[in-house]
Amino acid sequence: MAGDIYIVDDDEAVRDALRVLFEVHGFTVRDFTSGAAFLTRYAPTAEGCVILDVNLPGIDGFEVLRRLEASGNHPPVIIMTARTDSQTSAHAIESGAAGFVQKPFASGHLLGLVRDAMQGGQ
Repeated sequence: MAGDIYIVDDDEAVRDALRVLFEVHGFTVRDFTSGAAFLTRYAPTAEGCVILDVNLPGIDGFEVLRRLEASGNHPPVIIMTARTDSQTSAHAIESGAAGFVQKPFASGHLLGLVRDAMQGGQ
């Protein structure tokens, strides 16, 4: 399966590692350093998958997800964060995320979440 992966994270090392992971598996990767940059450059589509960090400068990940949900036409979103609790993961799923992952995570786990989300759609 190939498609577009949109990585939204302010940590360059995370973006670079995810780019390598997904490009090796045939995905096209587009990455963004902030929620605002993503929302400004993103063209609404139902294809691909967004990997979205919660803690972003300016517009946080949950606000980005809210805006995507309001648009009604967007790819599935996997929320990721370095700090988590049951409330954060529940909020992610209640907000419309297709999945949730805590940093650090196993690359195979994230890859599986993305593939499942892209097959199931949103």
